[in-house]
Amino acid sequence: MDIKLKEENIQDLEGKCQELPKYKNNEKDTEVLMLALSAMKEKTLHLENSLSAETRIKLDLLSAPGDAKRQMETAQGQIHQRDQEMA
Repeated sequence: MDIKLKEENIQDLEGKCQELPKYKNNEKDTEVLMLALSAMKEKTLHLENSLSAETRIKLDLLSAPGDAKRQMETAQGQIHQRDQEMA
C-alpha cells in the first residue's frame, strides 16, 4: 500500500515537473507582452501629445480670421473718426 502511494506521488511529481517548462514559456510570453504594452503606451502618449499640439494650432488658425476682422474694424473705426475730425 505504501509503495503504491509513493509511486502515485512520484507520478504526480513527474507530471508537475513536465508542466514546469510550460510555465517558463508562459513567463517569457508575459514578458514579451509587457514590453509590447509598454511600447504601445509610449506611442499612445506621443500620439496624444501630437494631437493636442495639432488641436492648439488648428484653434489658433480658426481664431485668426476673427482676430483680423476685429483689428480691421477697429482700424476702420479710427479712420472714420479721423475723417470726421478733419471734416
